[in-house]
Amino acid sequence: RKSGGTTGGKAVTAEEQRAALEAAGKPILLVSSKTLGQTGFLTLFDTKGDVLTWKTPDGVTFSQRGGVLIQTRGLGADLMSAQAPSVAQLMRAGDGYPRIYYFLGGDDQGTRRTYDCRTTVVGTESIEVLGRAHKTTHITELCERPLGKLTNDYWVEGGSIRKSRQWVSGAIGYIDFERVID
Repeated sequence: RKSGGTTGGKAVTAEEQRAALEAAGKPILLVSSKTLGQTGFLTLFDTKGDVLTWKTPDGVTFSQRGGVLIQTRGLGADLMSAQAPSVAQLMRAGDGYPRIYYFLGGDDQGTRRTYDCRTTVVGTESIEVLGRAHKTTHITELCERPLGKLTNDYWVEGGSIRKSRQWVSGAIGYIDFERVID
């Protein structure tokens, strides 16, 4: 849960949740999907170079490069892989670039979707992630192709993505990510 919750009938504050997560001494990512109706804390499962893979207790994984989603497993309608921009590229407002998503269709055939993307700096925003304030730069990424468009949002703190709302697939839609513990 994002905030609140109960433990033995007693309400738990965001600060108490954060303290318990920090005590574990591991990086934590909060993930939320309206489509799936689920929110949960994920732990770091694997690191390969600048790609971090986060895992749910039931085995669903999300792989991110610098906080940008590039792969999911275990959702059913998974993002098999993506050619996605770096955080530095996202920060260069106005520059155009391609974004390519790869999916596996119901017939086990690969599908490729190529989008033309451009970013806009929305501005400086103070956001709260599990009871802690962060000064960020809000970036919006608009990606278009002849058969549709999508918009991803990133809140960048320093050179890292603190919070994001990223498109996964047509069936899953958007998933929200919040980096709670670094």
